[in-house]
Amino acid sequence: MASRGLGYIGIESTDPARWAEYGTSVLGLMATAAPSDASAPGSTWLKMDRRHHRIAVHPADTDRCAYVGWEYADAGELEDACARVEAAGAAVKQLDADEARARGVRAGARFDDPWGNTNELFFGQAVDEELFVSPQGVSGFLTDGVGVGHVLFAVPSSWDAANFYISALDFKLTDFFSWGPNAAVFLHTTKRHHSLAFVDLPLPGGHGLNHFMIEANTLEDVGRAYDRTKEAGVPITNSLGQHVNDPMLSFYMSSPSGFGVEFGCNGLMIDEATWVASEWSGRGEIWGHTGEFMDEIAGAKEE
Repeated sequence: MASRGLGYIGIESTDPARWAEYGTSVLGLMATAAPSDASAPGSTWLKMDRRHHRIAVHPADTDRCAYVGWEYADAGELEDACARVEAAGAAVKQLDADEARARGVRAGARFDDPWGNTNELFFGQAVDEELFVSPQGVSGFLTDGVGVGHVLFAVPSSWDAANFYISALDFKLTDFFSWGPNAAVFLHTTKRHHSLAFVDLPLPGGHGLNHFMIEANTLEDVGRAYDRTKEAGVPITNSLGQHVNDPMLSFYMSSPSGFGVEFGCNGLMIDEATWVASEWSGRGEIWGHTGEFMDEIAGAKEE
């Protein structure tokens, strides 16, 4: 059984308080208290729907993506997923009781993929009685049945990474771009166009998390976030634009930890029963999205 979507993202940061300010003032997320007394002190917890939190930021000596969590419906699905990961050659470690409580889940496990990215598998994520209310008036985020959004990792080989996750976690191929020897590959596990993607271009920041995406409900939410980003002096790494394959309308900004955040709306939802994977070529945009990421794509295309 495939994952029910991206359940949460964990970040290690030299300044979690800065993430709290950025998350609430720029992204429009809602700060909340720790899920349990087992939680790491000094962490920042950000919610975007009825779940206790979707983004956790923990104090550390360096800035990086610490883990991403993939949701399963129950203990049986989680057990099957762990067995599949081990059959694909990755060692799985169960979360102990304190670790599970700190994540706000009933049970979970973790493994590192062959490129050092930490994944967690879980079920029973805590749901709050407290409703999500954006401090910036964001009307809401699209998470119901599709998870937080997506993550994109820079890796040495996009196809090697995609094939591993197809084997280990039963992700499905959505579509892909080819630029000479380089590629971007998009995988889905819900009706969201992609929850996981890989690119093997020589992007700034090197290997690891390139960006995560959150999807707001309306175009107005995106426009207001764009204004807040500029007013806060947060670097916009790719301007407003629209992808050709999703076709998400979005922009990209730098996070306090250096990797990017894509803020968008109107992403494609697919019908698994009729969907077929396609190869795209070209820059990958209907319009816009000018900046460092698309500059790398244009350079690869010319080589």
